[in-house]
Amino acid sequence: MGTTVTKVNMLFGLNYLPVYPTAMAETAAVAEKVGFESLWIGEHMLVPFGGTPDGDRNNWRPDSRFLEPWVALSHLAAVTERMRLGTNVAVIPMHHPVHLAREIATLDVLSGGRVSIGVGVGLVPAEYRALGQEYTNRGARLDEMIAVMRTLFDEPQPEFHGRFYDFPPSGFEPKPTQRPGPPFLIGGSSAAALRRTVELGDGWLGGSPNPQAAAKVVTELQGRRERLGKAPLEITLITGWSKGYDAELTKAYEAAGVHRLIVTPWTSSRAAKEGIEQFALDAGL
Repeated sequence: MGTTVTKVNMLFGLNYLPVYPTAMAETAAVAEKVGFESLWIGEHMLVPFGGTPDGDRNNWRPDSRFLEPWVALSHLAAVTERMRLGTNVAVIPMHHPVHLAREIATLDVLSGGRVSIGVGVGLVPAEYRALGQEYTNRGARLDEMIAVMRTLFDEPQPEFHGRFYDFPPSGFEPKPTQRPGPPFLIGGSSAAALRRTVELGDGWLGGSPNPQAAAKVVTELQGRRERLGKAPLEITLITGWSKGYDAELTKAYEAAGVHRLIVTPWTSSRAAKEGIEQFALDAGL
């Protein structure tokens, strides 16, 4: 007799950066067929050797493969029909917001409105220095960049006059398919990131806290949103590398108020397709 799978309401996305670039299209088609809800790609642009924070050295190195996320997600949009396409996360203070908004709007139009914008400030000072970008004000710039992009996405003749960015009434077409624009999921667990999530975000992209810690943060975030009269947040967390489906853990996260788990269910990139199929089978997708 087969194992009985208890159905849960959790959405499952895939941490897609570790997939070999030449296998991305084929594997994405498989992932959609077996029931995954979304694909997520992180970002690093240029990390000098010696510049990787100690806490990240077990996850990636300066010479790890990092595709440009919006280009890669456009590639995946062409071979999928339903899955959401998100960044996990885009370090947007390294960019100009108008150029970035154009990339995101283009992807949202070409994908039929499937983009989720996971954003963060990043934690690699050496990367900012190599790109000629200021590190110490990256949080303040991120706040203003979100406002810039929302203005471009929603206003018929957008203009903006802020501390860091300024432009006159301008044309910005086409608008994203999603109205008033793709959702912003704010990454991070610092006090500043949680404040940004409550005030400026549509969701929280919260790393890998255990269910008990997640429940505490989610309750705080949703409570603060309610007091501000804002809609509830979409909650997304990331599980560890090479972790298969865990029914009890999934139920615990669901009880904590988590809506989506981004998973990496393979031990090496060569085994991504098999890991995706096995996870879907075990989870009853």
